[in-house]
Amino acid sequence: MTQPAGARTDPGAGSEGSPGDVRSPEPWPAGRVLVVTATYNESESIAALVDRVLAVDPRLQMLVVDDDSPDGTGAIVLAAAATQPRLHLLIRRGRRGLGSAILEGFRAARGHGFEVAVNMDADFSHAPDDIPRLLAALEPIGAPPMDVALGSRRVPGGRIVGWPLSRHVTSLLVNWFSHWIIGVPARDSTTGFRAVRLGILDRIPGPFEEGYAFLEDMLWRIDRAGGRMIEVPITFTNRVEGTSKAGMRQTLEGAVALLRMALRSWWP
Repeated sequence: MTQPAGARTDPGAGSEGSPGDVRSPEPWPAGRVLVVTATYNESESIAALVDRVLAVDPRLQMLVVDDDSPDGTGAIVLAAAATQPRLHLLIRRGRRGLGSAILEGFRAARGHGFEVAVNMDADFSHAPDDIPRLLAALEPIGAPPMDVALGSRRVPGGRIVGWPLSRHVTSLLVNWFSHWIIGVPARDSTTGFRAVRLGILDRIPGPFEEGYAFLEDMLWRIDRAGGRMIEVPITFTNRVEGTSKAGMRQTLEGAVALLRMALRSWWP
């Protein structure tokens, strides 16, 4: 991918970046909440998603972590960031994967002084208008603050629109396994829509599972560290643009990762 105009090549390496990474310009405005979305070939939806997220609340900022999409997703975001100081971009080169992208986004949020990160999908499966509900759930009235608020499809009031039967069955089996075998105290541990109080990251050192199993692994570690989590009902709408990245290989890798987590849970 040719480096987009106005971008900055990151000279760092490892968890702080790798040679060839591209970032939107610094400095970032000060803020409390950063919305993170990991992308790969999401050019059909990303511009509209950015507009919707930033319109939810003028205090929100957004970071797109793009795995060097060949369809130009990163270039679209970079062009928008040139006129929108609340929008930020990291194009990762030489590595790929949902779990590591989310984690890098959260660490970037922490490094820029944000208190909370909200992760969401880039395909409008998660409604931007639900972000304030997740943030409010982190501060329940009359109860201690929560470390994680999950946008849940599996609690009363939660629903899924547009899934085939096979995906419902797979989701139910994975969530059953995560809850009853691994011990994650959530009914929808596979949801990617979540608000996380970033201070909890200091208490859950990795290494984390890669790919989609990262979502369950993060919750498992937060629970083991004494973190508190709450589930907020949402409506999940299956993507209408682009194509899903969860193929057979990703499904098998996720299953193996869950088995590793089960072994760690029962035989630490």
